[in-house]
Amino acid sequence: MPVYRPPHVIALVAAVLVVLAATATASTAVGGDSNGSSQMAAAAGIVRGPDGALLPVVGTFAGSQVVSSTCGQEVVYEGGIPLEGPIDVVLDPGHGGPESGSVGSNGLVERDVNLLVALQVETALEEMGHSVVLTRRRDLHMPIRQRANIVRALQPRAFVSIHHNGGAVRRSDTPGTETFHQVDDAESRRLAGLLFEEVYAAFADYWVPWVRTYHQGASARLRPPRTDTYGVLRLTRGTPAAIVEALYLSNPPEAQLIAIPEVQQVEGHAIAAAIDRFLNSDDPGSGFKDPFYDPHTTGTGTARGCVDQKYSEPTNIRTGFTAEEFASLTAAANHMGRSVDWLLKFGVYTLKFLGELPGAAPITPLEAEQRPDAYGPIAVTVEWDQAEQAVLVRMAEAYGLNRTETQKLGATLLVFLANLPAEITVPSDGPD
Repeated sequence: MPVYRPPHVIALVAAVLVVLAATATASTAVGGDSNGSSQMAAAAGIVRGPDGALLPVVGTFAGSQVVSSTCGQEVVYEGGIPLEGPIDVVLDPGHGGPESGSVGSNGLVERDVNLLVALQVETALEEMGHSVVLTRRRDLHMPIRQRANIVRALQPRAFVSIHHNGGAVRRSDTPGTETFHQVDDAESRRLAGLLFEEVYAAFADYWVPWVRTYHQGASARLRPPRTDTYGVLRLTRGTPAAIVEALYLSNPPEAQLIAIPEVQQVEGHAIAAAIDRFLNSDDPGSGFKDPFYDPHTTGTGTARGCVDQKYSEPTNIRTGFTAEEFASLTAAANHMGRSVDWLLKFGVYTLKFLGELPGAAPITPLEAEQRPDAYGPIAVTVEWDQAEQAVLVRMAEAYGLNRTETQKLGATLLVFLANLPAEITVPSDGPD
């Protein structure tokens, strides 16, 4: 079937494909982090979701608010209660959800102990007059990137991630407390030294058969070339941040000790005292050791298997086509073995893909004469979930269109690509 290509369609495609021409001549690539994903820029504030979770606001696009979800995914969410600042301290109860952390022989699970202690720290700090926020207030699967997103959005004076260790077997007469700081950051190092000093002293009052490793103390754990191994430190640079590993849940006597609520309170008050000293004094801390290289991590803290709460209902977007356009659209969909509504959605994802290619020129709004006529007599309706809507409104904002017109623009592009010579391949997999 011949492809219907009126002049305005050709102009539309030409405008979109400018990014491809720029890519072909670009000599530099867009940088990202170590696994290929770029970090989220500083958020435009933060809101509490319907489940009380903290959701950094990425921005407003085509009139819709986009937030970073609990799983670290951009979603459209129009609600939420803004969190007022400034915030002195962000506390991060490590692990959560399917990522249990260490588990004691008494059945005590690290993710739960971390939260119990963090709540004690919060109470103590608030009594001292500090404003405090927790990355999670319940058992919740939250990737490291989202914890870092929260810190970057709030820009607190201090960030502390609370953990309880596992693995050591070497007997010790003293607690095996370890703290970690950001490499080559004096304030982060000082925070870790104060945390070690206070927590170590608090547990030294108890006598149990302690265990420890060589890393007892305050240090920076590195991976080549010279970056922090721990993501909560690597991704929060600019805020003084530290991790505290108070004791070893893997050691039965220590697991029995920390199961006592009064001991959890003692640890919480020790962490709070260290943070208060960090904020209100120049005390240097103690227990410092040289940075060491250890590129091996447990692989926890990813978004793998993370399931978001539904923050927004799916929305239906209708786009109209002429009979000739719809015939070309149907032919392209059949050629790819897909449905027409799939093609419309995948067209928007193709716009996003082209705009994010290394070296791609910035997308600019289309001129008035280039705007697609998206209100023809044959209507196609596509359902977009909360994450897909975030892609749609971002593309609408970039091209200066409404959501209906953006859907039409993506479809026009895919029809054009589907009818290029056979050696040009169109991806067969749809958007996730």
